[in-house]
Amino acid sequence: MILINPRSTKFGIFEKYVPLSVPIGMGYLAGYLLGQNEKVEIIDEHITPISEKVLSEVFKLSSAPYVVGISTLTACASRSLEISGLVKKMYPEAKVILGGIHPTVLPNEVLGSNDVDFLVRSEGEEIIAELYEAIKNKGDYSNINGISFKQNGKVVHNPPARLPDLSKIPPFPYHLFERHIDKYNFGFMSSSRGCPYDCIFCSQRSISGQEFRYIPTQTVIDGITILLDKYQQTHINFVDDNFTVNKSRIKELCESMIKKRFYEKATFDCQTRADAVNDEVLVLLKKAGFRLINFGLETASERLMVILNKKETVQQNIDAVKLAKKHGFGVSGTFIFGLPTETRQERWSAYRLAKELDLDYVRFNNATPYPGTRLYEIAKEEGRLFIEKGWTNLNACASLVQDSSTEAKLPYVPVTCDEKTLRNDVIKANLFFSLRPNRVFRLLIKRIGPAGWFYLPPRWYLRPGEWFSLARLAFRLLASLVRVFI
Repeated sequence: MILINPRSTKFGIFEKYVPLSVPIGMGYLAGYLLGQNEKVEIIDEHITPISEKVLSEVFKLSSAPYVVGISTLTACASRSLEISGLVKKMYPEAKVILGGIHPTVLPNEVLGSNDVDFLVRSEGEEIIAELYEAIKNKGDYSNINGISFKQNGKVVHNPPARLPDLSKIPPFPYHLFERHIDKYNFGFMSSSRGCPYDCIFCSQRSISGQEFRYIPTQTVIDGITILLDKYQQTHINFVDDNFTVNKSRIKELCESMIKKRFYEKATFDCQTRADAVNDEVLVLLKKAGFRLINFGLETASERLMVILNKKETVQQNIDAVKLAKKHGFGVSGTFIFGLPTETRQERWSAYRLAKELDLDYVRFNNATPYPGTRLYEIAKEEGRLFIEKGWTNLNACASLVQDSSTEAKLPYVPVTCDEKTLRNDVIKANLFFSLRPNRVFRLLIKRIGPAGWFYLPPRWYLRPGEWFSLARLAFRLLASLVRVFI
């Protein structure tokens, strides 16, 4: 089976300094298929852009019936369909399967393309293996749960499939990505799936629901061991949505990490909620080698917290940040500007809160109504949903990472604001906070930034090219700041 990860340009002008993680979701799919004795080829467009030549070379390594699986996030939905069309043009007999958040929440739209044969909805390991087996053996796929397809000109949605038992999912197959180890940053891993909460902006619930499941502790420990000993990683970022939600599980994991003395070889980051940390959890994380925690702080307004359905308060966020700092952690936070009914005063109170808490790193995102979220429905109800062709403007970092030549319309602007003001506020808040000399100095010295989204190469200061690239980035950021004032 051929698995394709389409290219995303989410980080724009920052792309050079955002570490390229191995595609974790696709990697788990490949590992599961390998465990079923299937042959798998992977193309990651962040490494190898798709072309007729590339597809031809990969298809030569496969045998009929050709089956292509394409990972599809909303932001790259257009590119996924372009690739589907190219595959069908070159190999009309090939079967094209799309999976991921976008096909899960908008299956009818995606199956409107004549170049797509099947959709896999929700978590796909077991589903895609069953579907692939049916296609290979020309068997009956009509009763496979979790898929959508066209039959006699009509779209058929089979019932949802059960979520896979993570204890039966094979360990992540890092070896599949070894040939590009010079381009990937291997220091990312997942130890759980899901989150028991239902915030209005989070589309991940469409895939994993609100059921929290975690990978067995020994499997996680084995994965860390491989990353440290085989691939010499010195920093690992856990990409779990809510790392500490299950405190007994965190205790077991941290105690195992401490016993293995991983803290002597590497540091670790995670993201979690304010109400999921306490003294006991933070002491364990610190002993295990964790150095930074990212909190989704979102806003400084208790009123907006209720609208967000966070099920926590601003005060809980404040207390958690202070507690983490007390235990010696670096703390990064993310805020959202442009929430429903938000006032400009509430936006800037979030900026002031970030400064008062003396956060190490902060990112102020623009509210993005991804399909499958309550925010998406609110935007439609308000008549404020602005989607460009191919969903290309669905990017929570858009205001910050775009330059004047690539600027796209924001997908949502609340009724209490206009787009120019919102965009300018996002840019100002990010640059006012991050371009202060002490913050720039800290980032350059520590080299590894907030929870996996900024990374400078080792000994970067000895490379003239890096100085030039950083200077160019600084110039573009300052130009953006000047532009918003003009």
